[in-house]
Amino acid sequence: MSINITADQTGKNTYTNMGGQAVKKSELDMNTFLRLLTVQLANQNPLEPMNDRDFFAQMAQLGQVEGMDELKAGMETMNASAMLGKTVTAVRPMTDVNSGGVNSLVTGTVDRMTVRDGKRIVGIKEDNGGIVEVEMSAIREIR
Repeated sequence: MSINITADQTGKNTYTNMGGQAVKKSELDMNTFLRLLTVQLANQNPLEPMNDRDFFAQMAQLGQVEGMDELKAGMETMNASAMLGKTVTAVRPMTDVNSGGVNSLVTGTVDRMTVRDGKRIVGIKEDNGGIVEVEMSAIREIR
């Protein structure tokens, strides 16, 4: 996988993957960082190897990236668990919120929180007793 880093017209960095699609800066994770570091080390000039100080600075950045990922996951878990017992309104899975239909939203009490594929999922218990599982990003209102 190759990743190109270029500055756009506003001076902000744009990260482009091999497929040519721009990747948001917030979507870069530790795997991407390790790939960039590996490519950098593999393509360095053997007559002018990377400075030890630069290498250790990049390794420190790797630790910071990992720590931020863990912090983010912990915050998401804390936010999801704080919603237990609260009434929420969320976009029902597999629907379009812009359709304007009443069936596109689900309202109920948060009954549980699970982690699936690294995503925090809350179970919303509807008035009819059914449970709808939605991602945290689908929640629109907390009461």
